[in-house]
Parts: sequence; structure tokens; C-alpha cells
Amino acid sequence: MAKRNVVRLDTGPVTFTVIGISSHENDYRLSWSINEQLGLAFAQGDGLVTGTGKEFTCFVHEDDDQTLRLVSNRCDNGFLLEKYKNFDFILKFDTELNEAETSAWLRSLRNAPLVSAVFPIPVTKQVLQILG
Repeated sequence: MAKRNVVRLDTGPVTFTVIGISSHENDYRLSWSINEQLGLAFAQGDGLVTGTGKEFTCFVHEDDDQTLRLVSNRCDNGFLLEKYKNFDFILKFDTELNEAETSAWLRSLRNAPLVSAVFPIPVTKQVLQILG
């Protein structure tokens, strides 16, 4: 019998940072406000469609270091992150930020005129399944 070699690649955990944003404004107005306040360039991207068929609007900012996605947490038939339904929007960073970077982003976002509240969202198994 021939000997088989099995190679397992450990890609490690998927890491990213998520921030919840409360705002009573429409998604396009909020993205414009954040663009103006922080000098970003959010542009409307393809909507995020879940496995249940729910579609959520998404604005994307890309630069050399990372990609940010501002996703609506609400649609006509539910929430993207049901556990965090008090947030109107989810800001996902495709890289994991350290504590100092996260604090700086939270401070900057709180100063945006159309933002009511901002809090970090822990990346749990459920969040990883939906946004990962």
C-alpha cells in the first residue's frame, strides 16, 4: 500500500474589527458625513445578501492599508446582527485593530455630526459567521 502524505494548512482565525453605529439618518447621508468628518471615500458597493435572502446596503472605502465596509444593520424584513439591533449601522474593518486604534476610531466617529452613538462589537462566532 502506498504511503499518503497529508498536509494541513492552518490559516488561523479570521480577524477583523467591528463597530456599531447609531444614527437616524439614511445610509447615504451617514456615509457622506463620515467621509467629510474623517476624510474617507465611502462609495456605494454591492449589497450584502445573507443566506436567508435578506439584503443590506453597503458602502465601501478602500485604501492601501485596509478596506472598510459601512453596512446597514436593518432591512425591510429584519436585522443583519439581531443581537445588536440597537445599532443602525455596522462598520467592519477587514483588519484587526489594536485597542489604541479602536479607541481613536471611536473618538473620531463620535465627532461626526450625524452619529448618535458608537460602540465596539465583539467578534463572536455569530458575528464571524455573518460578516466573516
